Amino acid sequence: MMTAKKPSKIRKQKKTTKQISPIVTDQISAKRKAQKSGEQFRELADTLPHMVWTIEPDGRISYINKRWAQWTGFTIEEINKGKWSEVYHPDDLPKLAKEWENAFKSKKAFTWEYRIKNPGGGYSWFMGATLPIKDKKGKISRWIGTATNIDEKKQSEGNLAFLSEASKILSSSLDYKKTLNAVAKLAVPHIADWCAVELLGDNGQLQLVSVTHKDPAKVKWAKQLRKTNPPDMNAPTGLPNVLRTGKSELYPKITDELLVQSAKNKKELELLRKLNLTSVMIVPIRLGNKIIGGISFVTTETGRQYTKSDVAMAEELATRSGLAIESARLYKEMQKAVSLRDDFISIASHELKTPLTSLKMYTQLLSRQFTSKANGEAKNFFRKMDDQLNELTGLINDLLDISKIQHGKLEFKMENIDINELIKDTFEALYSTTKKFNIIIQGQVDRNVYGDRYRIFQVLTNLLTNAIKYSPKADKIVVRLESTKDKAIVSVQDFGIGIGKEDQGKIFDQFYRVTNPEEKITPGLGMGLYITNEIVRRHGGKLQVISEKGKGSTFSFTLPYGRIKAQKAPKFSQN
Repeated sequence: MMTAKKPSKIRKQKKTTKQISPIVTDQISAKRKAQKSGEQFRELADTLPHMVWTIEPDGRISYINKRWAQWTGFTIEEINKGKWSEVYHPDDLPKLAKEWENAFKSKKAFTWEYRIKNPGGGYSWFMGATLPIKDKKGKISRWIGTATNIDEKKQSEGNLAFLSEASKILSSSLDYKKTLNAVAKLAVPHIADWCAVELLGDNGQLQLVSVTHKDPAKVKWAKQLRKTNPPDMNAPTGLPNVLRTGKSELYPKITDELLVQSAKNKKELELLRKLNLTSVMIVPIRLGNKIIGGISFVTTETGRQYTKSDVAMAEELATRSGLAIESARLYKEMQKAVSLRDDFISIASHELKTPLTSLKMYTQLLSRQFTSKANGEAKNFFRKMDDQLNELTGLINDLLDISKIQHGKLEFKMENIDINELIKDTFEALYSTTKKFNIIIQGQVDRNVYGDRYRIFQVLTNLLTNAIKYSPKADKIVVRLESTKDKAIVSVQDFGIGIGKEDQGKIFDQFYRVTNPEEKITPGLGMGLYITNEIVRRHGGKLQVISEKGKGSTFSFTLPYGRIKAQKAPKFSQN
C-alpha cells in the first residue's frame, strides 16, 4: 500500500510542476528580453551624436546617455535633485515647464527649441523631441526624449536676420558715423558682447567711431583705455594687421597663451585677462580697393565661439558698411556741387536783372518816341522786344525762386484772399497775350482762402501760360472753381496736345522736360511746374494732373480756407 501510494504522490508533484513551469519561464524570458532590450537601447543611445534620456511618469529622470552627461556635466542624481535651472537657459525654463505640463495632460509627443549651457559656460541651441511610451492598456510607462544640437542653424538664422536689420539701418541715413554706431549697437547682444568700429583718418591713425557693450560702464572704460593705450599700427596681429593685409582674422577660442602673445606688457595682459574673452573676429571695411577701417566682434559672457560662417556674415556687413560710407561721401560731394550751382544761379540772376531793367526802360522809351512818329512797323518791333524782355525777366525770376526753394528762403506773406477776384486779375494781366483764347470761368469759391497773393497769382499764371503754350490748335481754356468743406479747388483745363502717362509722374520734378518730339514744341527749362508744385505744397495744398494725349490736360490744385472768420466773396460776371 505504501509502495503504491508513492508513485501517486510523485505523479501529483510532477503534475504540479508542469502547471507552474511555463509561467515562470515566460517571466524569466520576458525579464531577460527587457534587460537585453534595455542594454541594446543604452548601447545605441551612447553611440548617437544626440543627447538621449528617459523620464518616468512622475517626472523623475531614469536614464541619460553619455552625450548628455558629457555636455551638461551633471549626473542623473544631481538633475533629479533640482539642477534643471543650471542646465537650461533661465529665459527658456518657463516655456519648458509649460510644454511639459501640456504634454503630461495631453499624453502626446511634442518638440521644442531651447538653450542648454555648454562646457565653455555659454549656451547652445538644441531641438528637443519627446515621445510617450505606453503599455498595452494605453498607460504611459515612461517618456523617451532626444536633443539635437541646432546651434549653427540658429546662429545662421540670427546672422541673416542681423544682416537684414543692419542693412535697413545703413540705408536709413547718409550720416555714416551715425549709422555705423547704430549697427554696432544692434550687434550687441545680437551677435557679440563687444563691438567696435574703427576707421583710418587722414593722418593714417585709427579713429574709434563706435564701441558698444551692454554695460555702459565698460564702454566708458574701453574709450578711456583707448586714449591711454592706442593700438600699435605695426602689430603682427589684430586690426593693424587686418588693415595692412585686407584679410579677416578669426580666433574661435581665446586661450591664455594667445593673450600672452598679444599683450605688449604685463599691465595689458592683466587687463586682457579681466575681459574674459571667449572668441574674436575682425573684418576689414573697404572703399573700392582701399581698406579704410575695420569692425571687431568679441564674445565674453555668452561664451559663443565664432565660426567661418560668422566671419562670412561679418565680411558682408563690412562690405555694406563700405557702400554706406561711399554713398555718404558721394552725397556730400553732390550737395557741395548743388550748393555751388545754386550760388551761381542766385548771383548770376541778380546780376542779370540790373542790365535787363535798364534795357526794358530804354525799349519802352524808344517805343514811345517811335509811336509819336506814327511808325507802325517800328512800334510792332518794340512791342516784340518788350515781350521777349518780359520772358527773360520771368526766366530769371524762376531761377531765383528755385534757388530760394533749395535754400528754404522762399518767403510767403500769408493773408485771406478772394480767389475769385485773384483769378479775374490774373486773366486781365494775361489778356494782351491771350486774345486768341476764350478763358471760361465756371463756378466760384464762397469763402476766402489763406495764402500769399503774389505766389498764388504766380501759380495761376504758370498754369494758364502752359495751357496756352501746349494748345496750338485750340481756342479756349476752362477754369473751374469748387468749394469743399475745408478747402478750395481750382482747375485749369486745356484742349491741347496732352501729356503721356510716362511723363505725368515726372513733370513736377525740377528741370524735367518732356523728351517726346511731338510734345516738346515750346522752349523752356522745366522750372514752371516745379515752382508751382512747391508753392502749392507749401500752402498746404496739392497739385495734380489728369491728361490724355491728343485731348488736353487738367491741372488742379487745392488751397486751405482763411484762418480768420470766413467772409463771403463778392460775385463777378463769368464769361
